[in-house]
Amino acid sequence: MATATLEERVSRLEGGFEHLATKVDVAELRGDLHALESRLLRWMVGAILGSVAAAAAVTGVIVALLGAV
Repeated sequence: MATATLEERVSRLEGGFEHLATKVDVAELRGDLHALESRLLRWMVGAILGSVAAAAAVTGVIVALLGAV
């Protein structure tokens, strides 16, 4: 059993960390998540306003139909 040199051991250890995220990776992810959150919030507000407008239109049609009877 041969003993590995210090350089070999360090090289082997550094190779095992390539899949881990760095601080820059985490910062980029936070920026992406913030942008995604903003887009999602705009879509939710738009969908809610559209739903309220559709409900108001349906209510107006029902009231108009009942008023004609």
